Amino acid sequence: MGEPDPQNPPFKAIVDDIQGKIKLGELATDAQLPSLQELSEQWGCPSATVRRALIALRSLGLIRFVNGQDAFVVKDPPLVRVHWDRFQRRHDGRPTYRQESARAGMELHVEHETERAEAPAEVAERLGINEGDPVTETSYAISMGGEPVSFSVAWEPLSITEGTAIESPHDGPHSGKGIVPRFDAIGIRVDAEEEFLKVRMPLPHEAIRLGIESDTPVVQIWQTFWAGDVPVEVAKILYRADRYEFQYRTEIG
Repeated sequence: MGEPDPQNPPFKAIVDDIQGKIKLGELATDAQLPSLQELSEQWGCPSATVRRALIALRSLGLIRFVNGQDAFVVKDPPLVRVHWDRFQRRHDGRPTYRQESARAGMELHVEHETERAEAPAEVAERLGINEGDPVTETSYAISMGGEPVSFSVAWEPLSITEGTAIESPHDGPHSGKGIVPRFDAIGIRVDAEEEFLKVRMPLPHEAIRLGIESDTPVVQIWQTFWAGDVPVEVAKILYRADRYEFQYRTEIG
């Protein structure tokens, strides 16, 4: 039975206690946590406090909800997106989501579809082209360990890729490779990547697509790849915040 710590907010004490039991194996994978009422009685606090703690545990990727209220320990740890090591040329050319699934030892399933499209205004601005200019538009739905974890859309200007061996990201001799080796193949050296990240609540169709509750946050990233001063790809990526951990490092000169 947990004891409230006067030095900690009550919900934080509950989070620490359950998190510790999960790490020690006292709460096994797929184990069901006590009910909201049982935890409230155990900790001598309102159900709203317990609910806040459970939401925090879900955001940490440690539990999941079934039917909106029953809480279970998740079977997989959070996926780690190691930003500083994602696009180095020394890698074998695999897309970064393949690196993440391999690191976690999880089965990967990817669905993708590419079509020719007209650049939407927001995308055109980021690519430095005119709205309506021709682009390739590739959508991705990625699942790991049998659960959806992210989906994204990437746009590349056909003014750069049309007629080359990399015009379609998933056809031809460089099919399925990451952006760095693909553009290297046509003599364009991608040398910078820029991201704008924010955490928000999902739109209804996003929650359905990611298989999450409407109150589970998502991480949205607008990503741009540069070759010198020329943007060569823009992507809008949505991650489940309860499944992903983001790691960043900046060299200080």
